[in-house]
Amino acid sequence: MVDFKKLRAESAKSKPIDPLEIFRRQPKPPEINDLYTSQAEVLRDWNNRRDQQDIVVKLHTGGGKTLVGLLIAQSTINEKGGPVLYLVPTNQLVKQTSEKARQYGIETVVYEKGRALSESFERADTIMIATYRSLFNGRSKFGLLGQPDVQTASAVILDDAHVAFGSVRDSFTLEIEKQKLQQRYFDLCTLFRLSFREIDKLGTFDDIVAGRETGLLEVPYWAWLDHIDIVKSQLSLESSSYPFVWPLLRDNLHLCHALVSHGSFTITPVLPLVNLFPTFSVSPRRVYMSATISDDSEIVRTFNANAEFVRQPLSSQSLAGVSERMILIPDLMNFEADTPTLARTVIQNVSQQGKGIVILSPSDYRAAKWADVAMVARGTEAVEKVVDELQKEVTIGPIAFSNRYDGIDLPGNSCRLLFMDGLPGGSSAYEQYRRICFYGGNALTRLLAQRIEQGIGRGARGSGDHCVVIITGKDLSAWISKAVNYQFLTDATKAQIEMGAVISESIAGEGDVLSTAKKGISRDTDWTSYHAEKLADMVQHETTNQDLIDQASVERRAFGCWQRGYPEQAITKIERYLQTSPHAEKQVAGWLLQFAGRIANAWGNTQKAQDLQAQAFSFNENLTRPRVKPPYQRIAQPAAQERAICEQLNEYRARMGLLSSFEYTVSLLTPESSSNIFERELANLARFIGLSSERFDNNGQGPDVLWLLPSATGIVIEAKSRKQGKNALTKEQHGQLLVAEQWFNVEYPGQPCHRASVHPTSNATRNAIAQSSLALTYEKLAELVSEARRMLKALVSSQLSGQDLISECAQFLQSSNLNHERIVGAYFLPFQEID
Repeated sequence: MVDFKKLRAESAKSKPIDPLEIFRRQPKPPEINDLYTSQAEVLRDWNNRRDQQDIVVKLHTGGGKTLVGLLIAQSTINEKGGPVLYLVPTNQLVKQTSEKARQYGIETVVYEKGRALSESFERADTIMIATYRSLFNGRSKFGLLGQPDVQTASAVILDDAHVAFGSVRDSFTLEIEKQKLQQRYFDLCTLFRLSFREIDKLGTFDDIVAGRETGLLEVPYWAWLDHIDIVKSQLSLESSSYPFVWPLLRDNLHLCHALVSHGSFTITPVLPLVNLFPTFSVSPRRVYMSATISDDSEIVRTFNANAEFVRQPLSSQSLAGVSERMILIPDLMNFEADTPTLARTVIQNVSQQGKGIVILSPSDYRAAKWADVAMVARGTEAVEKVVDELQKEVTIGPIAFSNRYDGIDLPGNSCRLLFMDGLPGGSSAYEQYRRICFYGGNALTRLLAQRIEQGIGRGARGSGDHCVVIITGKDLSAWISKAVNYQFLTDATKAQIEMGAVISESIAGEGDVLSTAKKGISRDTDWTSYHAEKLADMVQHETTNQDLIDQASVERRAFGCWQRGYPEQAITKIERYLQTSPHAEKQVAGWLLQFAGRIANAWGNTQKAQDLQAQAFSFNENLTRPRVKPPYQRIAQPAAQERAICEQLNEYRARMGLLSSFEYTVSLLTPESSSNIFERELANLARFIGLSSERFDNNGQGPDVLWLLPSATGIVIEAKSRKQGKNALTKEQHGQLLVAEQWFNVEYPGQPCHRASVHPTSNATRNAIAQSSLALTYEKLAELVSEARRMLKALVSSQLSGQDLISECAQFLQSSNLNHERIVGAYFLPFQEID
């Protein structure tokens, strides 16, 4: 028998290190003849910059990143003769990458749990493929900083780096779940209860811990530091419950956030402690394989990558890898669509054609709403199993996934129809925390943009692949329609969404939706030509946002100084950055000042810490309030009501998006919503009808919600939204209204105000003495919402713009109870005393 392996070894010359030459020499799968132009471009550029420690390689989703990464890995082995580690987010991707390498004749070995590292990997005969968590854990077989036997690596290839940020952070995150460790959860929460009293958050804290509220709070960092030894003692008793995390945090608790939610007490570092893993941190070559996202700053934050190198990613202007996606948005269609019924009609028809159908929802609750037409996949094992079955076409679904916007690949027929149902939420306590802190700012918008793009990218995985994406959920439709959000998407996604908006606005009825979707699935010639032409016209070369890289860099450098014991230098770096960046977004400035305050407090300079925290809070009231409450800043007097209403229309690329946003807000104004959500949306409702509004501090002296009319009249509102329908307003509840009125009189001297309570009825107990107070009942709230909807529909469908539109709105308000001169009398009822 001929031994080809022996013949190959005997004839082998020196091993090539140019990745293009390596590819030329390797066997090819039958369907592959050559590299994409984009792959060849980035490999050529990498070869010229191969000695940089950190290099970002950006290719469109489905553009062949895996092959590029494998060729770089093999090139490094041939050049350095040392081990190379190839990291991917999930076990499923470990298998896929291993199979891809086999097809190209590249020798790999898969990391195996419970076994020593492969000798072939250590000898650099093969590339090791592993998940991020295989490296980043407290019992890592690769070794930790300070241990005698640490595995070296000539290179670490980080595939899908743009979706690994959460996975890497999770490796350093300790979660005490109420359901599993109930007593420990309550012990830790009780330890910090009084610290929430001094920042006027005790009521919110108690509601969260009791499970009545779904919000999240950070333990004030000064209280965290004061009790850190007690925390360490308590956690050490439970260390066997989190053996892969405790070794990483036990000496670094002072570098961590502590987050309280209704389900867990979470501890996570300010930034991932990747320096604890020398295999990664001192590797001379780290290659970050990423999709063409518009924000690379998280690569700096998460991996401590060199900012100067991250500013210069390797990418290509080629459209290779951009899949064909028809995006349909029912909420932007010019007819009254019953979206849930419409979606189910499309699902039924496409299922009969034998095409794969997938639904992505932001939560278990939203996913469960599809249970009548789809299997809901829950848990990691179930998800991996059903994804494998979709890929092998053992099933075509429909399958509903909860919060799975990355880490699942559904190429070809495994997903021809994808539903994006609702705005993506945070998948972890830390992501929820960041969403709260950056609410209303561009940082949150960027995060959402990336999650939306990741979700859309699940359904078609490269050139030649195609699918139809249907956007459902008022919140997501509104987000996509808003002009300010559009800039944070990549050019390819912008082009496809813009095509989707045009197509959606052209659809005349429900039957048209199905016929249009069929054209996308069957690749109708006119559709594919339209898509290709528009894509080529709109996609430009993506540029790196330097400001975001600068911000991430200062966070990482400050964190490094703090970690090494140089707090003064850390604070100086942050302050200097803010001095040289006077136009930094206020949410970002507040975040950085709070970070500096945290470091100052750990340094022992508590006065400076509170000064910095006060500055942070003045920029961003989503952050932790300092111990001493800062002076109140009045909200702006509203402009003319009709002008304030019409200005909102200009915020949307498609006017129907304003209506979607309104419908999302009013859908949450129900007794079932948490007090936090109800109050937030009650404040938002006022803005839709041209009033200024503010959601005030839950537990402070002010009202839950303040509405300010153009006449300078205030409406101070206590939102008793969850009160039982038969119960009357009590003396205690009316006392809160009186306190809120006193607060308004102090902060807005000389301005009239009405005091009101959102209440199921207009009944009050006799001792409440509430005759001069008002009730906004659910019935009256529904009337207000109905009139607002009528007005907004008229404006959205109007062909007018500019001053003509404002005049039309003013004419509507002249005869409407929404007019600020009539709104109180029309919708707010005097309380009636009952025995």
